[in-house]
Amino acid sequence: MTVSLAKDKMSVLILSKGKNSYETTRLVESFNDKNIEVNVAHSYEFSLCVNSQNTIKHLGKDYKLPDVVLLRAGAGTSDFTLSMAKEFAFAGVTVINEPKAIENARNKLLTSQILSRNNIPTPKTLLIQFPVNPDFIESEIGFPCVVKYSTGSKGNHVYLCKDKDELLTTTALMSNKNHKKMVLIQEYIGSKFGEDLRVIVIGGKVVGIMKRKSVNGDFRANISKGGQGEKYPATDEIQEISIKASNLLGLQIAGIDLLFDGDNFRVCEANACPGFKGFEKYCNFNIADHITEYIIKKGQMQQ
Repeated sequence: MTVSLAKDKMSVLILSKGKNSYETTRLVESFNDKNIEVNVAHSYEFSLCVNSQNTIKHLGKDYKLPDVVLLRAGAGTSDFTLSMAKEFAFAGVTVINEPKAIENARNKLLTSQILSRNNIPTPKTLLIQFPVNPDFIESEIGFPCVVKYSTGSKGNHVYLCKDKDELLTTTALMSNKNHKKMVLIQEYIGSKFGEDLRVIVIGGKVVGIMKRKSVNGDFRANISKGGQGEKYPATDEIQEISIKASNLLGLQIAGIDLLFDGDNFRVCEANACPGFKGFEKYCNFNIADHITEYIIKKGQMQQ
């Protein structure tokens, strides 16, 4: 399987499970404005034959490979999607973000392991087994504490437990819902209740910072949970910690979530497929253009 990049018009494939999402729609608009051929497909529309001459099929038919694949599958990226992305990369197609970076970011424990070992401040995190020992949690983390699955996005299945009873009830419920998923317990960084920062990093540069704030008493500030946003000024510390975290994880496009910790910050999570509706609504940042301009530049470098 070979790729021909010597052509007049660059082509981009957006691999997305949300074909009609706000972000996908905006990216398609931005590519069209720049005269870039763009197609959107779900990874499950593809099939792969592995032999001496690997072939990728789309809906059972031969498929002309694009110049660039933009992987927009998020924290729920399946092993199937990653396998397809790796095959595109093996074939010489530029894949953004790279599959390894997606793996680093979709697993919150792995993210913490990578960042903490490189002196990036993160909340103290425990990987637990059932049954939970609340006395151990109290001695190691304390209360309140945050309980979450090792994978997930948009603040889903993230809980604040105020005491041992809430911890036991929550972890039992999570175990019964999805016993195969790892459950993490983190220290609660509560300098500013219901507030955090989302930093968009593209190509090693910070292109936008938004403060998210809950308006309904939720400790989670996610826009998807009803939070509101506002533009936040860039500081040397914010830029340094966000860029370094993105680079360590291998993310070319990243949404880095920072928690307020007194006068400093800690990295809460890294997102390989950051949503940006809130940025464009509240902060007047054209994130779609920043992403497409970066992808076009990377594609031209491969030609």
